[in-house]
Amino acid sequence: METSHGKLKSAPYTLPGTSGQAYLMLPVRIIVTSFFVVLMYPVLLPVSLLRAIYLRCVRGKPSQILKYGTYNDSHMDAMHYPCQQLFKEPLEETRLRKALVELCAEDGIDEKGIFLKFWEEQPNDWPSTGSFPMDHFIESNKRGDSDGRHYVAFLGEGKQRGEPSAKVCLHVWNGLKGKPTVAFFGGSANKWDGSSNFNFIKELMNRYMGNPPNSVFQKPEITSSAASKFDEPSFLAFLLSMPLNLARTTFFLVWGGVRSAKWAGGNGIGPRISAMNFTKEESARLYSGAKALGVKPFAVMTYAATKACKEILGEQPLGITQQASLQTRHFPMSGQVTRDLVGDWLFGPVQEVPAQYGLKEAMEGYTELQKDLEEIGPITRDSIMAKAYGLVNSGAALFEVLPTYNTWSHCLNRCLFMNNYGVRTMPPGTPFHTWNWNAPLWLGLNTINVDGCTTTLIGSSFHGLKVVEAMRDHIEATLRGEVMAAGKSAETIPTYRPLV
Repeated sequence: METSHGKLKSAPYTLPGTSGQAYLMLPVRIIVTSFFVVLMYPVLLPVSLLRAIYLRCVRGKPSQILKYGTYNDSHMDAMHYPCQQLFKEPLEETRLRKALVELCAEDGIDEKGIFLKFWEEQPNDWPSTGSFPMDHFIESNKRGDSDGRHYVAFLGEGKQRGEPSAKVCLHVWNGLKGKPTVAFFGGSANKWDGSSNFNFIKELMNRYMGNPPNSVFQKPEITSSAASKFDEPSFLAFLLSMPLNLARTTFFLVWGGVRSAKWAGGNGIGPRISAMNFTKEESARLYSGAKALGVKPFAVMTYAATKACKEILGEQPLGITQQASLQTRHFPMSGQVTRDLVGDWLFGPVQEVPAQYGLKEAMEGYTELQKDLEEIGPITRDSIMAKAYGLVNSGAALFEVLPTYNTWSHCLNRCLFMNNYGVRTMPPGTPFHTWNWNAPLWLGLNTINVDGCTTTLIGSSFHGLKVVEAMRDHIEATLRGEVMAAGKSAETIPTYRPLV
């Protein structure tokens, strides 16, 4: 099995909890974990219970709270959806600023809530492979440490650079024509879900190109049939499940953090991210191979990631948190033929991972997910309850990261956080090239196909960069060796077809 770097080799990494120092510090790790769990749990449980009861009494059932897919959503300073974008041509500041200000104003963000900066530094050239370090392009963003540098860290340091807080920010490094132009985007993470942040940039590019504007900030209501399904679950059962779910999540959150700490023999806690981007030809081969194997690209990704977990980490995910927008399914607009709206319709159904998990099981899981989303089945209803009655009820998955998010398999505990925006397009003629973003939790795999190119980031906040890169190489080797190799010819990837 080969990656774009050549044959897959064993990387010189140490898994958290397996070093000599980790074993030596085990008693201390147990004491520290116990201390923080005992400190946090008695506070989080009553707060979570009271919040859920308050929402039930004051706001009502899930269909009332989530009438528009979200609740208590607002643009917040420095609460960003982080993303890295690449362009094939330099961007013009005046045109971009005009389009950005006009578009943001339509959703209540005035010019004071926007920060746009063009940096003088010119990015490095295109990497030799799509699997590159995240600090490849911007030389000044490198720090020479073993943990790597990326757009998330850069965006989080705006205050240190003296930049004003903003609801939406965009940093641009222009390259020469045909060379990389890099943008770090901080979208609205509390009011727009992830795919809506993509849609925001798509509409920004549409206006940047001088095309007629589209009305993307719409608030379609839930359908009556969906509302009845939203309200089926027992609120009492939801409350009764909370003590155990919260105890489990709190323990594994603290234990994972303590085990990852360098003083405890870990590789360091915090976002570690690596790229796995494919060209248009490679993406077509991936699609063709998946088709030849009788599976969908979504299933190919969950299979490859789960296999990497088993063979690199020595343990499979317990669950797969599958990010899904219900906008076109259950909050449709009359005559809608695209999925380009900007808002929040995000839900995260969690699927159990069986002990035997091959391509067959991955495809069965994908088929089950599609059916469950369409029919608002049990795993979708669980995610609806968790969003409706959580401490936070909106945004680009931030509500799912809190330990109080009431699900049996939390995204911080042996969970594959799978986020696939699917097949998307940018307006014709734009200089856009690549979209990359990640939710580096226990293990996050974020992938999208834009204009024929499948681009993916793999990340974790617990395992360390070398382990993340080993996971990426393993996933890439599986995709190339088992999937791309199965395709007879590269096929054109079909574009989005609306559910009508």
